Amino acid sequence: MKTPLAILFALLSLQCSGEDAPRVSPGDRAALERYLAHAREHRFAALPLARRVAETGRFFLGLPYRGGTLDGEGPERLVVNLREVDCVTFVDNVLALALLASYDEESLPRFLENLRRVRYRDGKILDYTSRLHYSTDWLFEMQRQGILRDCTPGEGSVPFTNRVNYLSRHYLSRAPLAADPALVARVVAIEEKINAREKRHLPKERVESRAGHLQEGDIVLITTGREGLDTAHLGIAVEQEGKIFLLHASSDARAVVISRVPLRDYLQAVRHHAGIIVARTIQ
Repeated sequence: MKTPLAILFALLSLQCSGEDAPRVSPGDRAALERYLAHAREHRFAALPLARRVAETGRFFLGLPYRGGTLDGEGPERLVVNLREVDCVTFVDNVLALALLASYDEESLPRFLENLRRVRYRDGKILDYTSRLHYSTDWLFEMQRQGILRDCTPGEGSVPFTNRVNYLSRHYLSRAPLAADPALVARVVAIEEKINAREKRHLPKERVESRAGHLQEGDIVLITTGREGLDTAHLGIAVEQEGKIFLLHASSDARAVVISRVPLRDYLQAVRHHAGIIVARTIQ
C-alpha cells in the first residue's frame, strides 16, 4: 500500500511538466518521511528559523558525502537528493526543509518550491546558468529574496577582492557549457556582475576574536585564496561547550559531520581558507 507521501509525489510528477520536473526516488521519499516524523516529534515548527536550520542539519549527521550530484545528463532540472550530499547541496536541503511552515505530507510541495528558491536565481530553472554556482552570488540572491542577510562582523572585516571566473575559464569541463557557447557568454556576464559587487569577509586570523558574534544556525561561507573562486566550502554554525563548530558535508570524512575542533582551528588547518562570510536567517 502506498504511503500518503508516495501518493503525493506521484501526483506531483503528473502535475509537473518541462525540464525541471522533479524526480524523487523511493530512497528520497523514505528520507523525507523520516525527517518529517522527526520534525513533528521535536516540534520544529515552533522553533525560530535559525534553530530549525541547526536542528535540521544535525538530523542529517552521518549522511554520506558525494560530489557532483547536480551535474547529470540532459537539461537542467531540480535534483532532489536527501541520501548523499556535498557541502552545497547539504546547505540547500537544510535551508529548504527549515523554511517549511509545517511538517506534514501537505507541506512537501513547499519543500520542492523552497529548493528551487534556494538553488536557482529568481527560483526559476531556465538552464545551467540559472543555478547559483558561486556562493557569494547565492547569498546575494538569498538576501534579495529576504531569506538570509549578510551579518559578517563589521569590526575586523576587510574587503574580499577575489574575482570569480572559474566557470568561464574551465567551461570545457562542464558539459552544458562545452555544448553551448551562448551559455558561456551568460556565465561571463554573471561573473562580471558578481565581481562588481562590494564584498567583505572576516579573515581567519580574526575569527577567534569575533567568535562571540556567530550564532547557532548561521550559515558560514568559507572564503578562499584560490584564483577564480570566492569560496571553498560552507556549512552551518553549531554551538558545543560554549564554542562554535562547523556542521558540514566533509569530503575528508565522506559524511556530514561536526568539525572535531572549533571553527577558528578548523580554518587555520587549511592553508587556502582565507576567512568567513556569515549569513543569518531573517525570521
